[in-house]
Amino acid sequence: MKRILILAAALAAVLACRQSPAETTLLTGKFDNKLPDEVHILAGQIDTLVKTDPETHTFRVELPTDLLSMASIDSEDHGAMVILDGTPLTIEFGDEGQAVIRSDKPKISVQERYNAFGDWLEKFMDQYQEDRDGVEMDENLDDAAKEAKCAELFDAAYGRLKEKTLSAIRENNDNVIALMLLPTVNLSDEELSGVIDGLAPVLQEHDAVKSVKEALAVRSESGEGKPYKDFTVVQDPEHPEETTVRLSDYVGKGKYVLVDFWASWCGPCRAEMPNLRSVYEKYHGDDFDMLSVAVWDQPEATKVAAEEEGIVWNQIINAQHIPTELYGIEGIPHIILFGPDGTVLKRDLRGEAIGAALESYLGK
Repeated sequence: MKRILILAAALAAVLACRQSPAETTLLTGKFDNKLPDEVHILAGQIDTLVKTDPETHTFRVELPTDLLSMASIDSEDHGAMVILDGTPLTIEFGDEGQAVIRSDKPKISVQERYNAFGDWLEKFMDQYQEDRDGVEMDENLDDAAKEAKCAELFDAAYGRLKEKTLSAIRENNDNVIALMLLPTVNLSDEELSGVIDGLAPVLQEHDAVKSVKEALAVRSESGEGKPYKDFTVVQDPEHPEETTVRLSDYVGKGKYVLVDFWASWCGPCRAEMPNLRSVYEKYHGDDFDMLSVAVWDQPEATKVAAEEEGIVWNQIINAQHIPTELYGIEGIPHIILFGPDGTVLKRDLRGEAIGAALESYLGK
């Protein structure tokens, strides 16, 4: 009898996990003391105001289930983002603007999976910061040792974060969690292609994933070993004849050319500049040159930032989306090394990898 009961409990658990979400999602909002008259809900094509009950300090509304986007709930003092996952959801709004979202069916709730990843990430980042602070305050380490130790901590932490993020994408390959996490992890094109292949058909057809797949296809056409793709930029539309330049003005002229696609507002781009100045000073000459191409930026802002960063090598400004669409560049900085004949040798170089690549070709 005991064995039968155990088997029955196991079967019930399996069946519970196999439950499908409902076509609609019941939202119940609860407020502590600051009670708004109404809340504004924006969910896909739905844009509505819902009245609150002053006696119960609640609101209730039933909305179509949507696993591919986040719905927003806002009032003057409160706000929350929620996944309408087909399970009954309760949102408890605190007086300080905090919101705690829970499902009545946590085993099948996408919202609960989202909560779990957020909780893990918060603890993970707190631990990482604590570890870094410990290194910074270690009086037994000099500055160089601290820098090396912090770099080691970062590499290890990023490895764990990448593994956890990829796991969450696989576990949520049919919903918005995968869509949100996909752009946050740094993957090679081969890795990214594999992740996308593992997404459910409903996400394969999502505009965001289609865009990534198109960029992958473009990058494969301009990947390592492929000839460069030329482009033309009018840097000043008021003086087109004097300011029109082409990539071929610099690339394919018998030199190795390192091309940095960047923007003035891009923090990581600016952070890479000292490294770029270093390799320029070391390798610039008859065999090597550099070119900065400003994309997605205002020309005047580019000029100011270029002067601040000490860019003395060749520049193209006001390129906007022209080269990024041609080369499938979705994030910057994106640094490409071209060979003397214009062949793409390396893509997406960063940090120490830049110097290593140049050393392998130029031998200095």
